[in-house]
Amino acid sequence: MKITIKDIAKKANVSPSAVSLVLNNRPCRISNEKRKKIKEIAEEYNYSANQIARSLVTKKTQTLGLIIPDIENIFFSSLAKNIEAYCREKGYMLMIVNSNNEYDNDLELINLLASRSVEGMFIIPSDSSYSDNTEIINRLEKLSKASIPYVLIDRIYPELSCDKITYDNELGAYLAVRHLLENGHRKIACIASSEMSYNGNLRLRGYYKAMKEFNSTIKPGYVLQGDYRIDSGYEAGNQILDKDITAVFITNDMMTLGFLKSVYENGKRVPDDFSVVGYDNSIYPYVFGVELTSIEQDVEQLGKHAVQLLFSKLQDPNKSYESLCLSPRLVVKNSVKEI
Repeated sequence: MKITIKDIAKKANVSPSAVSLVLNNRPCRISNEKRKKIKEIAEEYNYSANQIARSLVTKKTQTLGLIIPDIENIFFSSLAKNIEAYCREKGYMLMIVNSNNEYDNDLELINLLASRSVEGMFIIPSDSSYSDNTEIINRLEKLSKASIPYVLIDRIYPELSCDKITYDNELGAYLAVRHLLENGHRKIACIASSEMSYNGNLRLRGYYKAMKEFNSTIKPGYVLQGDYRIDSGYEAGNQILDKDITAVFITNDMMTLGFLKSVYENGKRVPDDFSVVGYDNSIYPYVFGVELTSIEQDVEQLGKHAVQLLFSKLQDPNKSYESLCLSPRLVVKNSVKEI
């Protein structure tokens, strides 16, 4: 049977209000001996406060929400883990929901979290929202009017005034392709997700920038489209195998896994047959036989800064919005062969 404040009060021979004040570390006229006894009883019976009841009094739920586009994507699941840990350190519970990268789910989940009285939200929009983001921007503006602060993470809407944080995607792709070029490669393919992805377009732009800087020709068939998932990387790999290509830049790690599966199934090897640079630097524990050179987006820093942005807004609702762009870095391993 769960013990209540009234039960503790009876055992300690004090009033329920006195117990509440002590357990919430609030000032009250109770002796140190009584304080100690109340806390010992609470600990002995494993008392925990009813957060729902408390929220009715304080109007605070100590709960935040996080919308991620693909919980199976290692980058997003790792980011969610870091954000949850930082929120828990601050005494908040994090509700994590998955949009499956669908715009309609974005809209539904924003409303769902708001209806659960979360005090703030972390939002990573779906790629499909970029084809027409009018409705989601309208929903986000309503959140602000309802005094529910939010932070856009990784995928942002440049035109929207809000707290947001991302990595420099164009720079990351540029660093990746430049590394291949500096190792003598000129026949470089790119597996991109640029048809509806804002970040994917920026990464493809970085690929073009580096290739142009080194006067390298981008032949038909060098740029292949994926959807950030393993199967699309596998399909792109099958198309690349018979092309005159020595190196491949892949714009996320899930597609890189698919590409590597295609390569090895066809008796090819990295870097002997194809040099490869991936993006995210998140799959190294799962890849055997090669250490993958990749662009690192530090999820720990991304999560930490996102939490700082949201909590600063919770503490000061009138604080000016901040827009942060972090710099990715190239992590060089052994998946690129010099030619």
